[in-house]
Amino acid sequence: MIAKTINAIQNNLLVCFPTETVYALACNALDSGAIEKTYQVKKRSQDKPLSIFVSDVHSLAKIAKLEGKYINLINHFSPGPITYILPLKNNNILPNRFFKGTIGVRIPDHPIAISILNRLKTPIVATSINISGEKSVCKASDIPQPIKQHLSAVIEDDELVSSTESSIIDLTVDKVKILREGTISLQAVNNMLSD
Repeated sequence: MIAKTINAIQNNLLVCFPTETVYALACNALDSGAIEKTYQVKKRSQDKPLSIFVSDVHSLAKIAKLEGKYINLINHFSPGPITYILPLKNNNILPNRFFKGTIGVRIPDHPIAISILNRLKTPIVATSINISGEKSVCKASDIPQPIKQHLSAVIEDDELVSSTESSIIDLTVDKVKILREGTISLQAVNNMLSD
């Protein structure tokens, strides 16, 4: 199923797979058409940016600017349930219609997600697989039918899905700001920084 999912992403189709937080709706981050479709099936406003999954810190540094003072922080919490808001690099390879100025990036810690990313070697858009504003999905059986009909591959495996969204931390400001607290608290982030 992983090979089928990778093939679908390479062909700019939409897929779904589990992560350590919730199920992800994913597509090729380099294809505007696939990203547009993701917004449509989620009924999400295009002024709300989508996050990106990458396989490792090296891949993250290709698309986002990494300040030296945050490298230890990112290495400490990644892979894991934490999304970093970072400044985009000027040589941005992502479609600038959807990605401007900053980007949310996460290195997931789930064997299926990692396996897909390691074999793809390109960033993917990954967002919770729900209609915008509704509850995120932590069981494959709860994937909304209006979204499911647009998927070319679905990997069902509820075992390691925690059902807690990733923490989102903003690293584009002078003082680290937590935009959404998930498994990892602001306290844990600040403790890591003060060390």
